[in-house]
Amino acid sequence: MKKVYAMLFVSLFAIGASAQHVMSPYAKGKDKEMKRANNSQTQVNTDREVFYTNDFSECSDFVIDNAYDNGFTQFVSDLNFECGDVLPEGPAAIDPVASTTADNGFMMIDSDEYGGEEGFDGIENSWFQTANPINCADHLFVSLSFETFYRMWDNGSSDGNEYCLVEISRDGETWPDVETFEVEEGMVDFGDGDGMVQARWELWPEMQTQDPVDNPTLFVFDITSAAGGQDQIWIRFRWKGTWGYAWMIDDMQLFDTPENDIRFDSYATYTDYNGTSMYEVDTWHPTQATEIQMAAKVRNIGSLDQTNVTLNASINGNEAGTSDAIDLPYLASDTLRITGYTVPTDPGQYDVEFTVSADAEDENPGDNVTSQSFQVSPVAYDGGIGGQYGRDDRNFSGLFPAAAYNDEFQAATPMQFFGDGTIYSIQVAVTAGDEGAPMICHVLDFENLEIQASTAELELNPSLLNDGSESGDDIIWYNFILEDPWPVAEGEGWVASFESYGGSGIRIGESKFAPDQTCFVFGDFGTAGFDWYFTNETPMIRFNMDEGAAVENMEQFDTFAISQNAPNPASDFTRITYNLEVAAEVAIEVRDITGKLMMTRDLGTVGAGSYAYDLSVSDYAAGMYSYTFTVNGKSVTRKMIVK
Repeated sequence: MKKVYAMLFVSLFAIGASAQHVMSPYAKGKDKEMKRANNSQTQVNTDREVFYTNDFSECSDFVIDNAYDNGFTQFVSDLNFECGDVLPEGPAAIDPVASTTADNGFMMIDSDEYGGEEGFDGIENSWFQTANPINCADHLFVSLSFETFYRMWDNGSSDGNEYCLVEISRDGETWPDVETFEVEEGMVDFGDGDGMVQARWELWPEMQTQDPVDNPTLFVFDITSAAGGQDQIWIRFRWKGTWGYAWMIDDMQLFDTPENDIRFDSYATYTDYNGTSMYEVDTWHPTQATEIQMAAKVRNIGSLDQTNVTLNASINGNEAGTSDAIDLPYLASDTLRITGYTVPTDPGQYDVEFTVSADAEDENPGDNVTSQSFQVSPVAYDGGIGGQYGRDDRNFSGLFPAAAYNDEFQAATPMQFFGDGTIYSIQVAVTAGDEGAPMICHVLDFENLEIQASTAELELNPSLLNDGSESGDDIIWYNFILEDPWPVAEGEGWVASFESYGGSGIRIGESKFAPDQTCFVFGDFGTAGFDWYFTNETPMIRFNMDEGAAVENMEQFDTFAISQNAPNPASDFTRITYNLEVAAEVAIEVRDITGKLMMTRDLGTVGAGSYAYDLSVSDYAAGMYSYTFTVNGKSVTRKMIVK
């Protein structure tokens, strides 16, 4: 099969500043990613004044064409770029570009959709160019920037089949030869006395098949050789390949090349995953606080070499470290790293601000600062708050699976452990599903994604669903209690997994960008059928490492234990957990302060284990109520408050 975009299993590893992932030889090739929405890892601000800009909101600004329709019949494909409100839609569709103005349209070549599920072996040679000339007469040194996203297939073997090119013309007719693709073949004599000038630039010339790419990537080329001082130029973006993935372009700018200008190159992280294999944890449990290595990729887009380029980090306004200084030649990029910072154990939010500087004063300081944040969870579990350890950033980027999918599935978020501890429950942000639909969670091993421990099944309660607009502490976390607490040790990796048996429309939240092979889903999501695939969105599934998440103030009786409801007082829902040492007949009823019966439910025979009953109180008037659990004829009554 071609293009299977499935997962590579990751074996267990030692965790530390120099930790490495060890990949097993399990790979299915190229299948589609699970979600067509993506967040860039960092937000880069650019205050640069430009003399030309195009956000691709007006498709008439461009002319779209291809080599085949121009008589070059050796390129048998008539595939064209698409402009506007478009999405990659092939059998292995990647995410859309997460550019600054993606909402108002962008340009895309969807090679994967054109190739189709049956495969295609013709050579695609397609382009789009500006319809009107751009005046650069008053600009002797010209740089071109644009935001882009791309994934290379390159026949699955990095055989030099694919090219993403930028080309310049001075008359709209004379261009680099469309039958050639190398940069050195893109020299053009425009007949104006300048002789042969460079008029072609290549994006990602060293890229290998499926190398990761930041979404978006901001490219900057100094195009002075072809554009500097010219009263008119045209710009062309050209694709060559055979049934690849997709390439998208947006937010193009021309500006005077400054002498001194360094910027963040779309990659800034407080755990330096690319260098350490340490996942970015959004919510740290205090037992897992560890030393981290921060990093940022920076680029020199000024015309002069930059000396003593340094990365500085502050957290909540306090100095957190400084990198070693490096020198950056013109258009060079490198990654700066800060070591020696340890995650705090005090609960709260920690805002990380990265700043890059050099000896020379930067002419565009707006793109020298970027930021991220993480939090440390309270240790104590209190009605859904505290004890958590998770990678999502407490913001919904989308829902999983797609609304049309209704078969069984699992979603899995791996976690690395930096200290000893115990997992008591798994918490999930559920967003949709039929009332009463069964759900279950598991602890999976890190190497083969096989079940090691499970929770009791819960029935979906509509009052406990998120709608996808929540963030932070407003998110409702379904609490799945493990039948037996799961001990973890420093250096181990374990996976939090949520499972739906299908047929009930269950969906869960997904969050920030996840690097390839670090978050997974199981289901019928690709050409391999029902299997594990990786996803570039983080499933909103967390471990809870506080014993209170499992026992919640349990009161022990002869053969069972029952908790006080939490939260209490409650406004929308409340949860009552109970443990059965033996199978028992279980029933519950709720009465108001006058003794009026509000609800009753016979749960029938329930097997030994740990359970949670989710009670909706959204229709109850504020006041005092009581709930009674009857277990094998023995009744226990507790009071609760509705606010």
